[in-house]
Amino acid sequence: MRKAIVRLVTLSRWAMVPLFAGLSVALALLVVAFLLELVRFAIALPSMNETHVIMGILTLIDLALVGGLLVVVISSGYENFVEKIDRADTPSSPVWMTRISFSGLKLKLFASLMAITGITLLKALMRLETDVSEAQVKWLVVANIIFVAAYAVLALTDRFHPSSRED
Repeated sequence: MRKAIVRLVTLSRWAMVPLFAGLSVALALLVVAFLLELVRFAIALPSMNETHVIMGILTLIDLALVGGLLVVVISSGYENFVEKIDRADTPSSPVWMTRISFSGLKLKLFASLMAITGITLLKALMRLETDVSEAQVKWLVVANIIFVAAYAVLALTDRFHPSSRED
């Protein structure tokens, strides 16, 4: 009975594969959304003022950061939860893709989320006079402070935890 349970638990990691495949599809859809946004931005550019140009660029950066976040989650998640990726099968892949520990993955995710919320806050500040309330900006600031504090706590606990260097 014990061996059957251990086998079931070990095989259950393969249930993650459809989730990572779905995230790969989501990444492809995000690329389409990015390209559509880029075309809209390019078409509207001649009639935009500098604030709208900056907002358009920040939107593109935001989409790129989310794409990077997806790549990190897909590759590192597969590596950490399903199986190691054989570098011989993927010689063109960057070294970091198969070398991020679970601890490193958490830090990269938090860093990406902080960047995304930072851009969201910046976009809200730029729209403060037109269609964003001060209350919304305050909540975005609070969210950013929470992300920074959580990131700092996570980094400190990982730094002082002995197993974080072995992940």
